[in-house]
Amino acid sequence: MKRLGLRAKLLLAMFLIISLSIGLVASQAVLLFQQDKSSYIFDLNASRAIKISDEVQANVRHLTEKMRIFAEAARLPVPEGTDRRLMLSSMLRQYPEFLLFSVREPDGDLKNVFLSRALSDLGLSVDRMHAAYGTGALPLDRLTAERPIIARLDLSPKLATFTLAVRGLPAPGAPAVAASAPAGQAAPGQTAAPAGEGQVPVLIAEFPLNRLYTARGESKLFEIYVTDGAGRPLVSVAEGREAPGATAEPGGAAVRSGFADLLPKSAQTAGTREYAASGVPMLAAYSPVGDLGLFTIVQIPKARAFEAASRLVTRSLIIAGVVCAAALALVFLFASSLTKSLVALTRATEQIGQGQFGVQVEVAGGGEIAALAARFRRMTEELSTRETALRDANQRLMESEKMSALGQLGAGIAHEVKNPLTSIRGYAQMGQRKIPHDHPLGEYFRTIEKETDRSLEILKNLLKFARQETAEMSVIDLNAVVADTVKLVSHQLMMKEVRLETRLCEQWLQVNGNANQIEQVLLNLFINAGDAMEGKGGGTITVTTDVPDGRNARILVADTGSGIPPEVVSKIFDPFFTTKPVGKGTGLGLSVSYGIVKEHKGEISVQSKVGEGTTFTIRIPIVQQAGETAAAAPAKEKRVRVINLR
Repeated sequence: MKRLGLRAKLLLAMFLIISLSIGLVASQAVLLFQQDKSSYIFDLNASRAIKISDEVQANVRHLTEKMRIFAEAARLPVPEGTDRRLMLSSMLRQYPEFLLFSVREPDGDLKNVFLSRALSDLGLSVDRMHAAYGTGALPLDRLTAERPIIARLDLSPKLATFTLAVRGLPAPGAPAVAASAPAGQAAPGQTAAPAGEGQVPVLIAEFPLNRLYTARGESKLFEIYVTDGAGRPLVSVAEGREAPGATAEPGGAAVRSGFADLLPKSAQTAGTREYAASGVPMLAAYSPVGDLGLFTIVQIPKARAFEAASRLVTRSLIIAGVVCAAALALVFLFASSLTKSLVALTRATEQIGQGQFGVQVEVAGGGEIAALAARFRRMTEELSTRETALRDANQRLMESEKMSALGQLGAGIAHEVKNPLTSIRGYAQMGQRKIPHDHPLGEYFRTIEKETDRSLEILKNLLKFARQETAEMSVIDLNAVVADTVKLVSHQLMMKEVRLETRLCEQWLQVNGNANQIEQVLLNLFINAGDAMEGKGGGTITVTTDVPDGRNARILVADTGSGIPPEVVSKIFDPFFTTKPVGKGTGLGLSVSYGIVKEHKGEISVQSKVGEGTTFTIRIPIVQQAGETAAAAPAKEKRVRVINLR
């Protein structure tokens, strides 16, 4: 545990808490559901068993009344010449539920009244049927007037029937029923009827099994049985279909083994019980069928009864898993948000140790970690500011040293070259005076003079770049300088189809500087922009003045030209660097402008995007105090026209 991180410890603790909580709640919910489900199943089975018992009792009573009515009809006198047997057979054929009807006389003689074609087609004769009745499966000696005997003899596997034996009604002074020819010998082993009932015949009939109880599309989950007092099944209905004799597992096992273990030994009352049928747990209910000695049983396998509970448990486990996963995800997010700041601070310290002072650590919310991150952020901002200032100072120092070295070199070259060039120009002028005007050598002398003048002009610019000339500083108005420069160059730009727009600040922009030098800088920028847009359909130069920060006057010179490539932007202030064609520029214009701005304690920068244009920005400190104005000696300065340093 000591080696685990804070995030892992939080995840483990929350997982244990959530798992235990969900497990306890889910187990209690499932337990209560199973208990309630068991009570509901038992109540449902008991109510159905009682209802089926009432139905079976009503069916037996109805069949008993029909048998006694037919027996009384057999005692009635018939017209002379009428065959009583044919008459009774014709009467019984109108009731298809009667498969066989026999009468046992008080003397024990068993006579047949009717045998249906269905039994005859199955090879069941009257003799065979009567022999089955005498095997002891039908205890007629225990028959009473109030309680009939119901038995299932399984005479044919092709036709499920049950046997119903009842005592007929006594006929005072009437002879016993005169049946037709005897259908066999009296059942061997039969004993005399109880006292007072010896003169009453016994009526025996065979009925289809569905006349005892008929399935009516019960639920496919329940199994229904009608059994005798010993628990032997008479009727079996499983999964909504009648299945006499045996059913599929698990009900079939119960049918084969009987329900002796389920039914009560003595009490004739309804009840419920959970038991095992051939190892299969069952939820069962039973009910006696009146005083007929029968029972109805409704049962359902416990596994089927609790299928819904099993699905509920499965869904509960799935839901619990989803909840646990969601909770873990939330805990992970919480732990990550808690440790993310610490990890970020750790990485930030490593980056600062590597010299990356610009790193920032963002922490949302509050708390101790957020306060620590805020302090750390302030520290990094201060370090970053100091690093930026130090880098800028180093850059300015390097640029200054570079410009100083180039200036010294240029000044030395200019002084060394200026004197020979002056001599060459003097000799060229002298040569022109010594020869006639139309002499062939005159053209050569004039060319020499022109080129030496051009070289001297370059040397003059180089001396200006080297700051060998010191300009007088005074308080000037930048707006006036910009306006004068625009008037000076607007016509020249108009010839190149370039429009010059001004947006001057309404405030009087007082700076300590030299108007001629500022004008020279603006002329360089205007002429360069005009050259960039010449021959390309024209364009627009916009010059703007303002005071964005209250301390520095700003001049923006923006053009709509083709822009400067990024690889060239960093070189445009270098001496002798130019992108113009040979002979059109010296590469000193922007270098001289850079030096002039620096001499005015200002800054000059450029922003350019290829295809959109270029913007030069000049910042010069404004004069804010009266002392500065007095020190600057605001005498009216002499204005001269400057030379274009393209």
